[in-house]
Amino acid sequence: MLERFQELVPRIRRYEPGDEARIESPEVEHALWIMSWLALWDRYFRYSVVGLDNLPRSGPGLLVSFHSFAVVDIFLLGRRIFLRDGRVIRGLTDKIVFMIPGLRDLFTTFGTVVGTQKNGLALLRSGALASCMPGGSFEWSRHRALRRQLRWGEHRGYARLAIRAAAPVIPTACPAADDAYFLPFDGWTIGKALQRALGANRSLPLPPLVIGLGPLPFPVRLTQYVGAPIWPEMPPEAADDPAAVAAFDARVRSAVADLLKMP
Repeated sequence: MLERFQELVPRIRRYEPGDEARIESPEVEHALWIMSWLALWDRYFRYSVVGLDNLPRSGPGLLVSFHSFAVVDIFLLGRRIFLRDGRVIRGLTDKIVFMIPGLRDLFTTFGTVVGTQKNGLALLRSGALASCMPGGSFEWSRHRALRRQLRWGEHRGYARLAIRAAAPVIPTACPAADDAYFLPFDGWTIGKALQRALGANRSLPLPPLVIGLGPLPFPVRLTQYVGAPIWPEMPPEAADDPAAVAAFDARVRSAVADLLKMP
């Protein structure tokens, strides 16, 4: 089935072991093909960006965003950046993505890697524009009553990374992305129950019911907000100081939370 999938979409780069830590830039022809498909979603959501000029045209940067269930917003922002600067955002994601056939091929095509400190530091030191969503599955699986609210918990690895790399964090959020699907239950709570029942070593947030326009998300108008860069303003060794990391993290959380209050 995987071979048939790749025949249908030949410009998807087939995952190979080690791609989850591949720092080299992805092939441009692959990115161009995916960007053409993202153009359809751009029109579907009537997508727009406020603050695009806050993104550096060159040099390292770490985009930090909240994690909607739809998650399409960050890909559409990546398309706008690619069209403007020819830069491909290098995503930092959960290692479980690279355990799922098909999905890992798509993420490999984009040049996404596992979100470790080692990978992130290598990307930023190479001058890449990387992105991460600290809330992860804890955030994207939240109940609809928690829409437009950060759920980052104690996740501060991105702050340590930015400090160590002396790179700016660019906060971004697309508030209406939380309206693209209706989640009637908190998937994290259900995932914790499944973890206990199955004896798994990690929670598996699986919302039992996600409501959209049939299989599609609701065609809500998406406006992406990009805030001003936030520089660590501290030496790289401060990445080993929990208090310094927490202080920098607080600045970024406040900025993203403010963006989530936008219309």
